[in-house]
Amino acid sequence: MKLKLLALALLAFSTISYSQQKMIVFLDEKTDQEVQKTDFTARSLERRSNRSIEFDEKDKPVNPEYIIQLRTDGKILNTSRWLNAVTFETELSMDELQTKYAFITRIKSVGKGKPSENSKFETGTKALDYGQGTAQVTQINLQCLHNLGYTGSGIYLGIIDAGFSNMDGIIYFDTVYNENRVIDVHNFVTGSSQVYNSSGHGTSVASCIVGEKGTPDSFAGTAIDVDLALYLAEDVGSETEIEEFNVVAALERCDSVGVDVVNISLGYFEFDDAQTSHVYADLDGNTTIAAMGVNVAASKGIAVVMSAGNSGPSNISTPCDSDDGLCIGAVDFFGDIAGFSSVGPNADSQVKPDVAARGQDTWFVDAGSGDLVTGNGTSFSSPIMAGATACLIQAHPTKTVAEIFDAIRQSASQFTTPDEFKGYGIPDLCAAHDLLEGVGLEEVEEQELLVFPNPAKDLIVVELMNANDQTEVLLLNALGEVVDETSTNEFLEKAVFKVQHLSNGVYTIQVRNENSIQHAKVMISH
Repeated sequence: MKLKLLALALLAFSTISYSQQKMIVFLDEKTDQEVQKTDFTARSLERRSNRSIEFDEKDKPVNPEYIIQLRTDGKILNTSRWLNAVTFETELSMDELQTKYAFITRIKSVGKGKPSENSKFETGTKALDYGQGTAQVTQINLQCLHNLGYTGSGIYLGIIDAGFSNMDGIIYFDTVYNENRVIDVHNFVTGSSQVYNSSGHGTSVASCIVGEKGTPDSFAGTAIDVDLALYLAEDVGSETEIEEFNVVAALERCDSVGVDVVNISLGYFEFDDAQTSHVYADLDGNTTIAAMGVNVAASKGIAVVMSAGNSGPSNISTPCDSDDGLCIGAVDFFGDIAGFSSVGPNADSQVKPDVAARGQDTWFVDAGSGDLVTGNGTSFSSPIMAGATACLIQAHPTKTVAEIFDAIRQSASQFTTPDEFKGYGIPDLCAAHDLLEGVGLEEVEEQELLVFPNPAKDLIVVELMNANDQTEVLLLNALGEVVDETSTNEFLEKAVFKVQHLSNGVYTIQVRNENSIQHAKVMISH
């Protein structure tokens, strides 16, 4: 529970109580000093180099003179170079601060917080079978990337959450700790390194990514070999805009230390002080503090994946509305939308959520018991996709965030007919990998064969020219394996494949004649 702070002072035999106020203070222009590259780790510089990202004005620190002066009247909680702002706790009113300091451009009230329930998802133990994570991995065809050796190795993934209780003592995380792959931790609520003694929400979220254990009760997350940064940004005792600022501060630290992918299973819309709550019009992709932070992070080469929220059929929360992040809805085992999954679009009519993954009856590790359980929430569909994104980035380290996310969207089950529930649908990571390899739907017109429809759902029709009894027509999967074939003759003008039983993805059609081989790529998307 959050403690409401009171500053007590004894003045002339009487006791006067001054109420501390928290606020977001936006500052005037930065200094002309150059960006200090020593503030960024080698991994951060490498990420920028891979994606040809230059340093800019947002990378410069907040003017240190402003910080020094403000500290005389209160406590700096967190700073943001991207927003050029600080969160500030002081006895002075906003008017008094604005009058005293000419370098303050505006001040945003966050209202007063109050204790709130910390119930983000429901859990229930089920009978365990071998590899309980199988269905949530195969639903997005991620096993294809794993089989190619892309399990997140060398990728740095940040989790911004409410806390990671017991994570460092649960067997499902033994490998990541034994290999020293938890590289950085920070608590942006208290300004300390204490992240293991608060909420267990982040522990369960993390298990969807790096949880790993063999028999009995076996399980494997979607990116078991990533390095981790664990950041606590959510004050579970209240709901105020301060927490959005904390998220941005955490994203900036992700930038500095070299994080490649971030998962945010948090969302903000209504606050304890209703006057400070967002309205739907704020969710236009670039207005809220959290959305602005996500957009800047993307410009720095960081792929941010976020949960849509559990308010379905009501609207998504922020930062899932952000222009440049990937917003994830929740589906069940059968791929049907979960009733609790928040819906889009955002206020700028962008498709949100972008895609969907398993969020109903999802397997994860419970922080309290350390056991494998099931539960519901977009808090789980998001890390499943964040881990998948890490594997895709490992396979394509020089691709931009926009290219990675576009490939994920284009691979999804309803890319041509997106809706407000699942967005572009359930992605196929194998197909996304092929798209990034250069196999795109835009190449169809340049192919040697006429194949339709493309994308295909039930049937693939191949137009044949000069066929004879020596002609073979093959359908190959992404690994080059023949999944179907047919023979033809000189009177046959078309070859037809039934593909209802095949997984979503990019396939190759080969027409083999005596002296030639013709190729075409086709997307299967059910």
